[in-house]
Amino acid sequence: MVNVVCINKMCRCSMSHRKNSSGNVLIIVLFVIIVMGYLASSLMKVTWSNQSGLTREFLGTKAWFVAQSANEWALTKMYPLNASTTDIAAVCSGEVSGAIPPVAVGSRCEVNAMACTNIGTFNEGTPDAESLFKVQATATCGSGVIQVQRQQEVWVKD
Repeated sequence: MVNVVCINKMCRCSMSHRKNSSGNVLIIVLFVIIVMGYLASSLMKVTWSNQSGLTREFLGTKAWFVAQSANEWALTKMYPLNASTTDIAAVCSGEVSGAIPPVAVGSRCEVNAMACTNIGTFNEGTPDAESLFKVQATATCGSGVIQVQRQQEVWVKD
């Protein structure tokens, strides 16, 4: 097909190349769609990874606080308010070791283990000798694939 175009008394003849250039546009469009799809999928992976990391960090902090609360619960058993004296060794082996303190319902956290052990005597053989105890709590938060566990210990002198 021959087109004749005249502008200001100048005429020129041009051949239409639509059929030849339409294939190039199709290739460019496909290339752009594929590249944009790849970039979008990469961005989704990064976003999902960031969300997963944030969830693990949040659950880790939550488990740390649950373990700390369990240790504080054990300390209130060892040193109760309004009590003149307490046999800490008996409380440690009886009430604290193996006990599971309550955790708020719906928090998706639990205390897995509580342990209280006598680890020795400080200043042994002197009038200032004191027994040392280690209270250890392990807590887990989350469920399924994303589950985080934290452990805390507290040393107590008697």
